[in-house]
Amino acid sequence: MICPSCGAANDDAAEVCFTCRAVLSVLTRGSIVGGRYEILSPLGRGGMGAVYRAHDRVLDETVALKVLRGDVASAPEMPKRFRSEIKLARRVAHPNVCRIYEYGEDGPRQYISMELVEGTNLKEVLKGRGALPPAEACGLAAQVADGLEAIHRVGIVHRDLKTLNVMIDAHGAAKVMDFGIAKKVVGEGTPAPSGSYVVGSPEYMSPEQARGQPVDFRSDIYALGIIVFELFTGRVPFRGDTPVATLLMHLEAPPPLEGPAASAIPLSARPVLRKALAKDPDERYRSARDMADALRAATERPDPRSASAPKPSSPRGRSRLVLATAALMTIGVLVLLYRGRGGPLATPEETAAPVSAPASLLAAPASSPSVSPFSSTAPTPPSASIHRRVAASPKPPATASPSPWPTPTQAAAPSPAAVGGLATPVPSASPSPAPPSPEADGWLLVLARPYANVTVDDRPQGQTPLARLALKPGPHSVVLSNPDYQDFRRKVTIRSGEVLTLNVDLATDGVRRAR
Repeated sequence: MICPSCGAANDDAAEVCFTCRAVLSVLTRGSIVGGRYEILSPLGRGGMGAVYRAHDRVLDETVALKVLRGDVASAPEMPKRFRSEIKLARRVAHPNVCRIYEYGEDGPRQYISMELVEGTNLKEVLKGRGALPPAEACGLAAQVADGLEAIHRVGIVHRDLKTLNVMIDAHGAAKVMDFGIAKKVVGEGTPAPSGSYVVGSPEYMSPEQARGQPVDFRSDIYALGIIVFELFTGRVPFRGDTPVATLLMHLEAPPPLEGPAASAIPLSARPVLRKALAKDPDERYRSARDMADALRAATERPDPRSASAPKPSSPRGRSRLVLATAALMTIGVLVLLYRGRGGPLATPEETAAPVSAPASLLAAPASSPSVSPFSSTAPTPPSASIHRRVAASPKPPATASPSPWPTPTQAAAPSPAAVGGLATPVPSASPSPAPPSPEADGWLLVLARPYANVTVDDRPQGQTPLARLALKPGPHSVVLSNPDYQDFRRKVTIRSGEVLTLNVDLATDGVRRAR
């Protein structure tokens, strides 16, 4: 039998490779591992070993069982290190992190049992769909950041964060995988000049990781920045012809956040990426939580390009505009002629004048905090704060230009071109938009940390982060649910044409459930 790990020839009856100590026997359906786990089917194979769907006969649950590769498991001090890592990893209980259950040994085999996540990894999602819409990309990345924060709090650095290690479950939630495994593993990477090993995937390595230097949680933040870039564009920012060329790009090349290469990245998200992908770890976010806040703030901010870039009008639209202009001018001329013959003048209520929006709609209340998520220190959102803003800020009034329409006191004779009804009037100042009608919808934007399932008026709306919800004006009942906290309830009042933001930190505003 040929060892799949090192290629050495072994006796057909051998269970372990005599060269690298890799396990040679193949686990099939019905095989028992550790006297407890019954193999049901293979799930996949990677650099660490093989993963199986298995039945835990003690707890009567279906789990994922990772059986470590023989050469990895036989590395010096590995059993001791794995036990130490798994002990830390078991302390992490977060909806955006795959639960680790136990580490065990069965003869030459070493295995890890963990939560079985039914879904697809993020790499396959991008392969099938391509770049994601900005709101969805920021939302998923913020969930990954929430998971990283939970991992970092127990003292674990992932060191191999990438799209392959992020699962999207059946409910659309992101889950960080393999976080308690990559940190201490040796023997998989490229030898560093010092003789140590570089662990990770070249496309997602931080500069300090590429140098083989000690790393901390800020290396994971850099890798998350790579993932966010990939979610927006469908590709990683740094990829050379060889792994070494890719590592050099991490060390020297600036992130491509300007020009055509970054056209798919919203302007509001570019400062987040610039900070996360800083070459100097000290210039990155101080925590994954800070990055999650910035990502959610970028989701809330509209992309300036969407408001400033008008769509080109079609020929049909232009022809309709000409006809409408001609009709309006003809009506205006008839009115003027009628007035010139002694017809009644318009009353003040009938005089055509721009309708200005109320001052209350032209700006957010002074008490509403204007916080940029892209400062050197990402701010913490106010606890359970509520603030309003208009859905689209109107442009400031332009300087008045001469009007092509004579006023009642200027009953000048119309020009021949105007009588023909085909002349295009000189552009005048754009009137401020009229206030929304009382029947027009308002919007609710819910931000929650760490995350919450949102119900409005007893109707489930999904899990945060959500796109803003269109609601009828008036009172509404909002409930935020998280398995770790008691339900958070709040009455809100929606106003027509305004966006109401409900910002809740369950850690401070909620009540943790008793365990």
